Amino acid sequence: MKRILVISLLIIAASSIASGQKKAVGMRGSNAPQRSNIYRIEELTAPQIDALNRDKTLFILPIGMLEQHGPHLPIGSDSFWVSYGLAEISKRVGKPLPDWNIVLMPAINYGEGGANEIGNIQVHPGTYGIRQSTLRSIVADVGGQLAQNRFKWIFVIHGHGAPTHNLAISEASDFISETFKVTMLNLQSMAMADAAMAAKAQQIAAKHYSPAELASFGVDIHAGLSETSGVLAIQPRLVNEVYKSLPNQTGKSMEELRQIARSPGWQGYFSSPAKAKTPYGKEDNEAWVEGLSSFILRAVHGENFFNHPRYPDQLLKDPAIIQINKDEMAHEKAFEMKLEQWPRRKQK
Repeated sequence: MKRILVISLLIIAASSIASGQKKAVGMRGSNAPQRSNIYRIEELTAPQIDALNRDKTLFILPIGMLEQHGPHLPIGSDSFWVSYGLAEISKRVGKPLPDWNIVLMPAINYGEGGANEIGNIQVHPGTYGIRQSTLRSIVADVGGQLAQNRFKWIFVIHGHGAPTHNLAISEASDFISETFKVTMLNLQSMAMADAAMAAKAQQIAAKHYSPAELASFGVDIHAGLSETSGVLAIQPRLVNEVYKSLPNQTGKSMEELRQIARSPGWQGYFSSPAKAKTPYGKEDNEAWVEGLSSFILRAVHGENFFNHPRYPDQLLKDPAIIQINKDEMAHEKAFEMKLEQWPRRKQK
């Protein structure tokens, strides 16, 4: 789950003789307001990018997803959250780092592993993703080019909870970090395994719901209470009013969720979207923005996050997760084999 500021185009200016360093400056001239330190990379020229200080430039790479979200939420719910998060996080990070450059990459709006796969529905009219190996390669390709251009700080944000999706991004990030001696981190993976963020989420939920209500929601991982609340807070016009009448789909474990998702007529959500509240969504979204921003600031100030707990490490021994991942990988492997065999058949 879970708008970027419009930035004026930049030109290259010579640095002061004393420092001998170059930096990107605004185009508008002496009467323009003070320039922002947040840039969209697609709006910069190659010389402008090359002029950025390698030690004080960080890149944020957003990854969205097109995935079924029940009868009430748009399939781009994760991508909408990422757009919101990117804008808010860049501002939160840019303000305390006024001498840093914050560079926003265009979103990769295809992730891996839709929630429909929990019920072993490998192809769904609302889900359009890519293979785990493809996602890993794309993230590594983009991160690798930044690293080979001598940039040292790369942070990935996304809003999708599929274990295989998170593993692909973390593996790509670790590969780039180790190979090129830079810092590339999957922020969402760390956030979902962070005890402080989990405690904050529980505190926010307790402000809006009673203990009995919270217990009745079960494992709330997809298109349910929290995600519906989150989308109501950022894209209310895209939330179908049918959410108010959807019955609970409560599961207390991944195995129970798997059984719900495999039942005939499953509508593609868990928990209780009917109980969603915009104020709860706003607070929850804010907590995620604050947490992810904190990870970036702590990292650039020297904290080592490579040994931080990560999602889904703690879940990989769950038999239900093992089976879901097994089914998913078998489907992807079958498609991959067809793709690889096709050119050889054409050449015969």
